[in-house]
Amino acid sequence: MTEVSVIMATYKEPENQLRRSIESILNQTYKAFEYIIILDNPDNSDHIRIIKEYQQKDNRIQFHINEKNQGLTYSLNRGLSYANGKYICRMDADDISVPERLQWQKEYLEKCNVDLIGGITQVIDEEEKVIYSIKKIPANPDKIKKCIRYNQVVPHPTWFGRKEMFEHLNGYRKIPLCEDYDFTLRTLLKGYRVSNLNKVVLQYRMTSQSISRNNLFEQFLYAKYITCSYKKGKIADVEKAKQYVTEKNSSKKAEKYLKANVRFNELLNDIEQKRYIHFFVDGVRFTFTSKEYLEKVYRFFMVSINS
Repeated sequence: MTEVSVIMATYKEPENQLRRSIESILNQTYKAFEYIIILDNPDNSDHIRIIKEYQQKDNRIQFHINEKNQGLTYSLNRGLSYANGKYICRMDADDISVPERLQWQKEYLEKCNVDLIGGITQVIDEEEKVIYSIKKIPANPDKIKKCIRYNQVVPHPTWFGRKEMFEHLNGYRKIPLCEDYDFTLRTLLKGYRVSNLNKVVLQYRMTSQSISRNNLFEQFLYAKYITCSYKKGKIADVEKAKQYVTEKNSSKKAEKYLKANVRFNELLNDIEQKRYIHFFVDGVRFTFTSKEYLEKVYRFFMVSINS
């Protein structure tokens, strides 16, 4: 009997990363799952070849190809429509789940009687070298309600939740760059219980491209708007969120925010590698880079004191 539906969307991930991701799911200690893979790039012949290769070896894999590029929200909602499991597990096509992930998360969710959980991620680069390790995330449902006002504290690639909850909320909404954050906020506003398992369940791959994405500032603005609505006890209006971002966005601020993000990740790596002199120098440079990014750091701080 299938109890867990693992849902993953792929687009243009390198072959070695895609294989590592797929194999990390197929080699789970917990076996009663189906693996739904949605390819959002019908012209990617390499992905078609690779996924079909695994599908021939393992009948737990369902493989679907979008007729054209539709984006992550559409692909995940399509995956949800095929799900037969009692539980939904999220996976990204360039990350690596630890072998016990499904087993640990299923046991934790059932034991604590919650509806959606995440877990700790270890951040790695393209070569799977550890950039930094997250030590602890909030687990108490009441504390998560407070922390979520400032930042997404339930990492999307680590989600494990009840299918009925996803169905009740009609899956993800088309809110650019923040579909997971929006979903978590709506989950809490609808009265569902959310928690985190304080174990490393996944290695999250941070590439040079992800650190330098041009839309990071835009993502920050969307997050700011939807959390403002959450604090008022309301679900954000998608069209008003888009209007807000259009009004507040600027290329100059976006460039500074992007530079600050690179420097912030350098700081985290300095701590991980215990390069304290570098940390001081990089910290001074970072402080004067972007006022908006300092607000993001303030939000991180508020999460830490409310955890």
